[in-house]
Amino acid sequence: MSAPAPVTNVDTRPYLLERVDDAAIVQLYADGFAALPLDQKTLIYHLYEAALAGRDIYYDQRYRHNLEMRAVLEQIITHAGGIDDATLHEVQRYTKLFWINTGPYNNLTARKFVLRCTPAAFAAAAAAAEQAGARFPVRDGESLEQMLARMEPLFFDPAWDAPMRPLPGVAVDAATIAADRAARWDAASVHLFEGTYGDYLLAKVGKVFPGLKAEALG
Repeated sequence: MSAPAPVTNVDTRPYLLERVDDAAIVQLYADGFAALPLDQKTLIYHLYEAALAGRDIYYDQRYRHNLEMRAVLEQIITHAGGIDDATLHEVQRYTKLFWINTGPYNNLTARKFVLRCTPAAFAAAAAAAEQAGARFPVRDGESLEQMLARMEPLFFDPAWDAPMRPLPGVAVDAATIAADRAARWDAASVHLFEGTYGDYLLAKVGKVFPGLKAEALG
């Protein structure tokens, strides 16, 4: 028997570019693109442009604070002069995860990931970035310090805006929901609620103190 012919077309191009915590960033290659006819290349280009145009819409749909959070992160990492190296490295790590997951929640587990530096270190990085020309999404009449204080739970509190999810392994049927309704003063079953824990509490408080709910919503 003759020996097998040696493999001469081994793909030596890099695919794994980087790992960020439990995420891997890989390189994809558009093999064959150059051989496509012009009309198909044009179509692909416009689909690419459409995806870019819809990017912010998807960010906004994923989480109501996504665009504001992304703006803060990108202003810091693009105006990095004068920022402490350890803090900058941590902000870069977090920002990469933010980009990969389109927000601060893991795509697979829905668990929120947070910054591992201190709020004071993050504020110092933002102040240094502002000195370097960064423009942050402050609201009318709001200072950088006030903006960071308002957004601190978004970056640092893993339970802030945490979605309420059913307990695994707990069967819920019509009888369970009916019994739950009967046991609650507002007759609202927790098994039917969809949203965050903050929304759940606000709905409860609003039934007793509607004025307080309106004030909280601003």
